[in-house]
Amino acid sequence: MHKFAFVAALIAAAALTLAPAPLVAQEAEEEPDVNYITVTKISMPATADRQKAIQWIDKVTVPIAKLDPNVLWYRVATHNWGADSKDVIIMAEYDDWADIESDCPACVQWFEDNQPAEGTPEREEWDAMQETFFKFFSGHADEIYAVNMNRAKN
Repeated sequence: MHKFAFVAALIAAAALTLAPAPLVAQEAEEEPDVNYITVTKISMPATADRQKAIQWIDKVTVPIAKLDPNVLWYRVATHNWGADSKDVIIMAEYDDWADIESDCPACVQWFEDNQPAEGTPEREEWDAMQETFFKFFSGHADEIYAVNMNRAKN
């Protein structure tokens, strides 16, 4: 009886070893379809400077993000409820990690085409908005999330 169990185990092991690859592959779980979401959190107290920084977001970062073919969706959220409403969250979704790091020539071109000429009042306003935005942005926090798209509602 003991010999029979040993021989049966050997036959079973051989059958598994010799099984065609598709049978083994079917048992393996499929890799999930994963997108990435970048989240940038900026603390901007409710002051005139905040309004100037939000103008920079609206006039520059939003149009550039909308142009970027690597960005699937883009959102800017402002804290709307709670004791401290100074948070501004910028979120962007990408199809894969490489898209996060990809260049966007159209975005660079948009910036060059839309930046006002030096020495003009429009350029002074542009520079002031940019400076104010980067004053707040210097203390920002970044997070990157992986999203299993099987759990997403599209």
